[in-house]
Amino acid sequence: MRLITLLVLLSTLCWAQTAVPAYELDHRIALSVARLTDPDARPAFTEEFLLADVALNPDDPRRFYNFSGDLSGRYIEVMSLLPEAERATIKLDELVAKVTAEQQEDGRFGDSSLHYTAAEIGGEHMALLWGNGRLLVGLMTYYEQTGNQAALSSARRLGDFFIGLAAQSRSPEIAERLKGFGAKGIICFTQYIEGLAMLARSTKDSKYIQAAKDAYTALPERGEVHTHGYLTTLRGVLMLHELTGDPNHLDYVRSTFDELLASKDYTRHGAVYEYFGGHGDRDEGCSSADFVRLAFHLYRLTDTESYLTVARAGLLNALFYNQYASGDFGHHFFTEGGMSASNPRRAWWCCTMHGLRALLAVRQDEVLVAKAGTTTLQLLVTQTYDQDGKAFRLEHAGEDDGTTHYRMTVTRWDDTPLLIAAPEETRIAKVNFNPVAGDVLDILVEYRVRFHTGDRGPAEHLPEAAATGYLTYGPYLMGFNEDHFVAEPDWGNQVSWTGLTAGELPLSLVVDYRHGGYPGIHPATLVPIGYQTYFGHPYLKVSTEFAASIVPKSPD
Repeated sequence: MRLITLLVLLSTLCWAQTAVPAYELDHRIALSVARLTDPDARPAFTEEFLLADVALNPDDPRRFYNFSGDLSGRYIEVMSLLPEAERATIKLDELVAKVTAEQQEDGRFGDSSLHYTAAEIGGEHMALLWGNGRLLVGLMTYYEQTGNQAALSSARRLGDFFIGLAAQSRSPEIAERLKGFGAKGIICFTQYIEGLAMLARSTKDSKYIQAAKDAYTALPERGEVHTHGYLTTLRGVLMLHELTGDPNHLDYVRSTFDELLASKDYTRHGAVYEYFGGHGDRDEGCSSADFVRLAFHLYRLTDTESYLTVARAGLLNALFYNQYASGDFGHHFFTEGGMSASNPRRAWWCCTMHGLRALLAVRQDEVLVAKAGTTTLQLLVTQTYDQDGKAFRLEHAGEDDGTTHYRMTVTRWDDTPLLIAAPEETRIAKVNFNPVAGDVLDILVEYRVRFHTGDRGPAEHLPEAAATGYLTYGPYLMGFNEDHFVAEPDWGNQVSWTGLTAGELPLSLVVDYRHGGYPGIHPATLVPIGYQTYFGHPYLKVSTEFAASIVPKSPD
């Protein structure tokens, strides 16, 4: 076995794992898969439960049954991407057959009494369109994995149903009527682009490309639009660009996304809230998942480093933070200084599946990226990896002297060179190397601590004067979750950023602070906010007062 060290030979380990799993990406995927396949969970994803949004039973409804196909479509999508052995008691082929058996004569799923006329189209029509759009993606994902022609036939009928109602549904009058309808707004129409693009890719039928082109003209300005549908639409437009090669589609997404990143709708936790425009103060797992996938996709298409930076931050902070220990994704509330989930809001009807879909996409497409004959490792997230002729384990190996150590053990590799690309906030060389099975690579990263205020970017240097804001450690947004730190009156806390040292948990920092309610200097630990998954999502303090030295204060 060869030991290859990048930058510096690792000599001592001064850290031991406690609550954080050894392979974080594996653990998070396994959590969500277990949630979706555990027959003892509540609610359990039984066949009857999954069919409830297409085999309607208004006398004993499941939540959001009127979004017909939403839950069942998402479930089919993620299960299609998992090995059969991981699907537990659900027989996917039988489930798909029973779902498609519920398809209406005109190609829709759900309420056949809804008429898509200019005079009648409203929120319930949009709800049905939303769910049918998610089911279209599920059916197409299943078809791409299995080649099942019955699923493709059902998907084509559903796509044709959409085309038949598209002209009246995207009219300016309808879009104006649906303003303020939130999750039942016009984004329920425009999100269809993803499924249409998948249909076009598989069938080579140009009518689906044309329908996708026409659809996104109805996407409104952000306003107070529901973020999940908006970002899903942009992901679909990127797929349309890849199908057609038309640069106008890519330019549209880039300009729209760049404008979002420059606005207040882009939050300090690395993504967006459930609604744009300051309408509400909570996140949504689906939106965080879409944001991460969109940013990564833009980076793959453009090689613009800032998109990779945004994608990493969104994954490590917004999406990882959003996941509950149960494996669910859902909602959390945000205040000026902190984040909380006092009443766990696990959105099993959508986010639990969509969050897992994003994690699967990250593992498949974003960990290793092959370009110009070189394979780049662009995500330093602990994991096991095995696909496309390459396999390795990436582990935390310790923290010392301000340096984070990762260890990559190669178990299989083809003959392409490896490029290790650390986040741009770090100081590490990009090293080309041709690994072989048995190689062990020590990767040393010096993550930079940066101070941010709420109204501008990071300061170049940690200021001497006391200031209110928050810290990032490389790509990680940091926060305090210890009872003694967040106890009232925590708004008077003052933290010293001199003498930061590594904590017991990986990527944690120990600081000194004075509490706002009592005297004395006390230690506290800053942890990446994504670790809340393992701590049960207690209240997390993110923004507080920092200073070079702690100044005694009189309690209020």
